[in-house]
Amino acid sequence: MPMFGNLKDKTSTAPVGEPRSAKEASPKPGHDFTEVVSTTKVRRRRSYWIAGLALMAVAIVGAVFLVNAMRATTTILVLARDVPQGETITTDDLKTAEVNSDVTIATVPATDKASVVGQSAAIPLLSGSALNPSSVTNAVIPSGDNTLVGITVAIGKLPAEPLFAGDNVRIVDTPRDQDDSPVQGPVTANAQVVAVKDIPETGQTTVDVLVKKDEASWIAARAATNRVAIVLDSRER
Repeated sequence: MPMFGNLKDKTSTAPVGEPRSAKEASPKPGHDFTEVVSTTKVRRRRSYWIAGLALMAVAIVGAVFLVNAMRATTTILVLARDVPQGETITTDDLKTAEVNSDVTIATVPATDKASVVGQSAAIPLLSGSALNPSSVTNAVIPSGDNTLVGITVAIGKLPAEPLFAGDNVRIVDTPRDQDDSPVQGPVTANAQVVAVKDIPETGQTTVDVLVKKDEASWIAARAATNRVAIVLDSRER
């Protein structure tokens, strides 16, 4: 009989990896799954807080950038007084103003003042308005086929509505004061107002108009004898 024949084999015959008994397979005393779930929730909440703080930081940075952009300004040229169409722009006609950098209208930077002075007003320029690049021109007035004629007329030969530079008018040949009304229609010519000047001493008004060269002679001759009237046709620019 072997020496150890009576000894019982104390080595477990359970397969590797399987619990030896139901007692060993049961959870260890004091192990709480509720604690694991609670820890997971805390970690999730912490992640949400971190994400929320990151979003707030991005929003704050964006707001600061927007405010700074709104505060950004640029210096532009503004009309200090009215400048009639065709008149040469001088230094005294211009001043500067601060506007938002994102202004949508076309403007002329104050640094370009030297290049603007000496040019002509392409349209009537109104005091207080921002100078537009297209509002000035190097073109000489008169030029081409146009002639500048000055017409001095009494108040009765002008519309009650004041004329302004840029207005489209019609020059009408009128009879002498003692003559009868013409049987045929009067001779007329289209023109554009360049400048208007009142003469308080006589109650008359001198209107400088651009007319075609071939019509300038008869208009000037009639104007010299007070035989013209001016009517307003259109203010379209």
